Amino acid sequence: MASHRVIIVGAGAAGLAAGDHLIAAGSEVTLLEASARAGGRIRHLDGFADFPIELGAEEVHGLENCLVPLVRQAGAELLHHQTRNDYIRFDGQLVSLEVARAGDDLREAFAFVDEVSRFEGPAWTVEQCLVARHIPGRAWHYLDSRLGVEHGTTLDRLGMRGFVGYEKNWQLREENYTVRGPYVRLLDPLLVGVRERIRFGATVARIEWGRADVVVRLAGGDEFRANAVIFTGSVAVLREGGPEFAPSLPAEKREAIGAIGMDGGLKILLRFRRRFWPEEMYFLHSDTFLPQFWTPGNGRGGQAHVLTSFVSGTRADFLRGLGVDLVQFALGELDRIFGGEIASRAFEDAYVADWTSEPFIRGLYSFPLAHTEQKHRVDLAAPLGQRLFFAGEATDLEGHSGTVHGAIASGRRAARQVLAARSTA
Repeated sequence: MASHRVIIVGAGAAGLAAGDHLIAAGSEVTLLEASARAGGRIRHLDGFADFPIELGAEEVHGLENCLVPLVRQAGAELLHHQTRNDYIRFDGQLVSLEVARAGDDLREAFAFVDEVSRFEGPAWTVEQCLVARHIPGRAWHYLDSRLGVEHGTTLDRLGMRGFVGYEKNWQLREENYTVRGPYVRLLDPLLVGVRERIRFGATVARIEWGRADVVVRLAGGDEFRANAVIFTGSVAVLREGGPEFAPSLPAEKREAIGAIGMDGGLKILLRFRRRFWPEEMYFLHSDTFLPQFWTPGNGRGGQAHVLTSFVSGTRADFLRGLGVDLVQFALGELDRIFGGEIASRAFEDAYVADWTSEPFIRGLYSFPLAHTEQKHRVDLAAPLGQRLFFAGEATDLEGHSGTVHGAIASGRRAARQVLAARSTA
């Protein structure tokens, strides 16, 4: 039997999962990765602290998904995030989330979060829904952190309808875990058979899929031929100048690419000589411009005092456009939260991860806009001509978009589609 050749564009979680599945089925696989490393939006920083700091994906959402068996295979340890260790700045005071939620305003905000998956209404953003429901403004910053930043955007862009129909998955996402070691280690079981098949520094310029053999041309001029191609690049790359497709992608695919949101974002890492926040604090929902901070060393046994700040969507764009020193800005936010110049005086070092500027990713992860419908994800995921296939978290159809396990599941789904197409050829 002639060998079955498959090209996978991208060696992130989706690409690795697809490659692992296809190799196990006997296909001849090559992964083309534009950057110098595997893992995509999973990346960590060594040497900044006495524990690894995650620059991208950081949490395992629930224990009922395809990522959990990889956790076990990798011999990794999960640390359960306890909500009782969360804090909020409310009315100018730093209080535990449990104390603050006893008040009427925050109780309404918690009820709103619990009900989002049962929304029945027009194509509104979350912000429009908050206005229409007269949710108190004192609680908005908590919702911006819990809903907006959770989805890699802001409330003025996040669509309410995107929550509908996946109540179980939403609840599972509330059971958050972190990894004691580097998150990327969870991909090791997928890399075992794939590692030698990856070509790094391979930027795909053109995919010619309207012929018996698919031709993939690199920016440097090299050419690959295969029976099928799986494209795993982000929706932002597809929208903002990814590879040329010949023939052009059909109208419904282009519409889907434009209808699914993916915004930029920043992680600002700050290391201090001493801790000035409550010892048990894991998460802080802030009423300052930066909506949230957390302690990435929580439960890891390290001695370094580090806070991570995360900002996304229009807030990240606005902050980047100000041209301010991002580190000094974050320190100013913390000084305001904790009083005096306590953060500025204790500051040691910083690192900024700007995912918007990553040329082969161009943002955080996908989210639903006000008019995003399930059909858009279906159309984005749909194969073309039994030769061109699509994977990546934005193509997830089971309510797991924006997650690593959603990306892995999409890669395996695309691999199964490739094998099914081969069997009917």
